[in-house]
Parts: sequence; structure tokens; C-alpha cells
Amino acid sequence: MKLRTKIIILITLLVAATGLLITAFISGIVVNAVREATEDKDYAIAKDISGRISSLMPLQEPSQAVKHLAEIMKHEREIDYIFITDKSGKVFVHTFKGQLPRDILSWNPLYKMQRNIKFIDTENAYIKDIGVKISGNAVSELHIGIKGQWLKDILQRVRNTTALIVLFFVLISTGIAVFMSRLITEPLSRLVEFTKALADKGQRGLLEVKSNDEIGELAKNFNAILMKLKSATEKMEEAYTYTHLLQAEKLSSIGQISAGLAHELKNPVTALKMLRQSFQDEDDITKEDFDVIYSEIEKIENILTEFLSFIKQKDLSITDVNLNALIEHVLSLSAFDIQRYGIKVRTDMPDGILSIRADKALLEQVFLNLILNAIHAMPNGGELLISGRMNGSFAELRVADKGQGIPYNIKPKIFDPFFTTKKEGTGLGLSIVYNIVSAHGGKISFESHEGIGTVFIVKLPVRIKG
Repeated sequence: MKLRTKIIILITLLVAATGLLITAFISGIVVNAVREATEDKDYAIAKDISGRISSLMPLQEPSQAVKHLAEIMKHEREIDYIFITDKSGKVFVHTFKGQLPRDILSWNPLYKMQRNIKFIDTENAYIKDIGVKISGNAVSELHIGIKGQWLKDILQRVRNTTALIVLFFVLISTGIAVFMSRLITEPLSRLVEFTKALADKGQRGLLEVKSNDEIGELAKNFNAILMKLKSATEKMEEAYTYTHLLQAEKLSSIGQISAGLAHELKNPVTALKMLRQSFQDEDDITKEDFDVIYSEIEKIENILTEFLSFIKQKDLSITDVNLNALIEHVLSLSAFDIQRYGIKVRTDMPDGILSIRADKALLEQVFLNLILNAIHAMPNGGELLISGRMNGSFAELRVADKGQGIPYNIKPKIFDPFFTTKKEGTGLGLSIVYNIVSAHGGKISFESHEGIGTVFIVKLPVRIKG
């Protein structure tokens, strides 16, 4: 059963029940009003008859009493019956034709009351029973039954009128219930239809809100949940897409690394194979041949060492690192190449201590690689500038050279594994640098202009996360 039907039935039943209670209440009021209006007259009649009969009671003369009662009923046409009880509580005399009604003594018993009026709906008629104690006798009772059909007719008319009024109000209330239930359930029906469409067809958009009551508040909250769900779904889709792209990129990187590793190993292996062929043709092995073999094996070892350094995820050993002292130390390690190539070194570091939390050994590897690359970019000499400053929550260091710059077409490949423009390079140096900086939560970038020079910018957080 739908909510709307339940509301209509509930309101209709409430109005009908209220109508029935009102009918019963009005009937009671009418009966009490009639009783009060006729009570004095009824008791006067009963008192008169009681006075006439009281003298016959001690004589126990039923026949005389019957005559008196018959005489009274001739003149009082409204009286339907009269009966009298004796001291033992049994009927002493009565005016009923034939047998007494079986339960007559229970119609209006007086008990300790001196008088009482009670309306009785018998099988034959609607009777008003007036009961009084007979004068001079504390036990015997006189009961007079006055025809009350007129009262029954009045009550019936009251009931009929009340029933019509109740029916009218039931119809009106049913109409109001239909209208109110529609007013209440229509927004809920829209909500139900919207949720069905959302579940079955993936409904887009939000639920239209027109009311400012609790249902409107429910719709607003539902829209808020829907928006959050939509946002979460979009983020999940983005994460799913990103994961697949990342996986594809990993596979692509593995392919590139494998191809680069194979290419780098191919040259020394080819040289060794050529030497082996020459050994088969000639019996004597010279010192130069051994030097070549050693050199090619050393190349293979260097390639594999740098490759392992590139792919191995080393745990960071975080300590306080003084970047001023670290740069000075790296420059001392590079002193031989600086003198060999005739490089002029200039530093522009802050006067105070530029300190961060980082892995000191790995940062030495980063800046040693960058400084050596800058030196090799100036084979005929030049100026090397190393500067540092604080940039918000990051320490920013720059390594600038005045070499020939990086050609535009190879800039996108500069951090790719095994990409190099050097004859003796493995192409893993800058890839390792990129990985170390990223592991610290930092960023590395570069600016380069052909014929002017290149500057590498390293940004490292002062306090590494995690």
C-alpha cells in the first residue's frame, strides 16, 4: 500500500471515529436534557400514584390495587405499565397483559435510592421507567413505564442529522486528505522516481527542490550526498585512469631501459667478440689486447653499477644537512676536473647556514653529477656559478654553466634513462639525480639556451615529509 493511500485512510478513519464520538455525545446530551425537562412532572405522577396505593399495601389487597391502577391508566394514556413490588422484592401487582417480562426487576432497580428515572429500549417500545419508594414503606417500589417513542424519534432524528453532518465532514476531510497527501507525497514520489532512474539508468543531474519543509531539506541533503558521491566517483575514475597510465608508462620505461641497457652493453661485448676472433687467428696476446679487454669489462661494470643505482630504491638516511658545507665538499671533489678544464668557479650562497633535513650522501651524488656535467659542458673553459636561497618552505640551489646549451630537440629527453650526448656516458646520471630529488619530495628543472648556457634548478623541502 502506498504512503498516499495510507494517509487518506488514516485521516478518514480519524474523522469518522470523531463523528461517532460526537454523535454519542450529542445523544447523551439530548437524553439528559429531556430527563431534566420532564423529571418534575414524572416524579409528581409517581408520587400521586404512590399515595393512592400505599394504603392498600398493608392490607395485601391485589385486586383493589389492580382496580386503582386500571383507573389511573384510563386517564393517563402515556403510561404503558405500572408494577409494584412488595417487601420481599417480588412483584405484588402489575398492569401487564399476560406474563411479566422475564427481567423486569433488573430494568431500573432502586436499591438504596429513593427514586430514579431510566430510559429502557425494550423489544416493543422505548420506555422511560420512573421508579420510586412507596410512601410509608422503605422496601416496596412503584415503577411507572411511560411511552417514550417520541423521545426515541427525537434521538433518531438527532442521530440521522449528526450522521449526515459526520458524512459531510468525512467527505470534506477525504478531499482535504487527498490534497494534503498529494502535497506531502508528490516530492517523495519525485525522490523515489529519481532514485530509481539513478539506480537503473545512471541518472545525471540533481533532484529539483521546490519546498522548504523537511522533505525539501531531505532533497537538499540527498543532492549534497549525490554531489559528494559524484566527486568521489570522478576521483576514483581519475585514479583508475592514472593507475593505468602509470602502469603503461612503467612498461614503456622498462622497454626503454632494457633497450638502452642492451645498446650500452652491445659495444663492449662486440669489442670483446672481435678480440676473441683475433685470438683464434693469432696465438700471441699483447699487453695492448689485455688493456682493451680490461677497459671493455670496466665499461660493462660501470654500466651495470649505474643501472643498479638507478633501479634500486634505497631507503633515505635523513640527517641535518648544511648545504653550504655540502657544496664546498662537492667542489673539492671536483677540483681535478675544474683545474683540468680551466673552469672559474663562483658561489653565491647565503651568509647564514642553509640547512635542511635530507640524505647527505645522496645529495652529494646529485650535486657532484650536476657540477661534473656543467664542467664537461665547457671543455674550453668557462664560468661555473652555484647559488642558493630560501624559497618559502624549500631550499633552492642553482648550478649554472656558460657552455653551448642544450639543443631544443633533445630537451624533452634530458632525464630519460640511457639518453646521453657524451661518447663515454651511460645516460643514467640525470635519471638518478631526478629519482633522488623526487624521493626527497623535491623538484628539479632546467633552463637552457643554445650558445649561452644551462642552469639546473633543484628545490628541496626544508623538512622532508614522512
